[in-house]
Amino acid sequence: MANTKDTLIIVPANAKMDESKNAAGRVLGADATYGLDMATPADAATFAAAQGYTVAAYAAATQGVTLVNTTGVAAGEELFVTLIDVTDGRRQFPRKTFRAATAAALATVINDAEIETGDGFALACSEAAGVLTITFAADRIVKTAANEDSTITDDGTGSSVIPVLTVGLTAAAAAEFVGNKVTKAGRTNRVGFPIVEPGLYTDLGLQAGVNYDVLTKQIVSAVKFDKNVGASYQDVENVTIIIADGASLTNS
Repeated sequence: MANTKDTLIIVPANAKMDESKNAAGRVLGADATYGLDMATPADAATFAAAQGYTVAAYAAATQGVTLVNTTGVAAGEELFVTLIDVTDGRRQFPRKTFRAATAAALATVINDAEIETGDGFALACSEAAGVLTITFAADRIVKTAANEDSTITDDGTGSSVIPVLTVGLTAAAAAEFVGNKVTKAGRTNRVGFPIVEPGLYTDLGLQAGVNYDVLTKQIVSAVKFDKNVGASYQDVENVTIIIADGASLTNS
């Protein structure tokens, strides 16, 4: 049995570790539990290595590119391409099939379309000599099917590109991530009074338009014994620290 809690720590814009705040907006000070008392943290990687955190340093996504060569398809056969978005790893994946009489027309149909209407992940497609070049939105992993006699290249050879997902948090993802934590942490008032939640930028120190490195660590307590239930247990704390990408860390 374990008592588990999640802790989010936001390093402020001035990058002083001892002025970091939690999701409720409380300044944590030089809290040794999380390593915030480190005298010369320098940067995220140095801090993570010294304090036992795993660091996911921000790295932008690489958009995937798939080639579909239709030249082997028999003349007069309708051309099709089916795109399946498997990014989220669900059992039912968004998919769409595009059809046209020629490769050029098929490219026109695919270009600027979305696999799932309204998903915001527009496709880009061009055609040359019967070969379609399909470029997917960043942070999407898409599988492709096409006519039996066509050739699909998505392994990084030629001009195809294997997609790479974003590491760390983009500015938008950081705002969403922290916003969800704030909401979860702040709405415990059952009486019904209005709850004033801390502002992401004004109160928590999140930086607008800035990408973030993500540091994680699990802190496990010594084994304890609960005499009321006659069982041993441990406290488990999952700690996440977000630091502006490239920030030079200091301490007061």
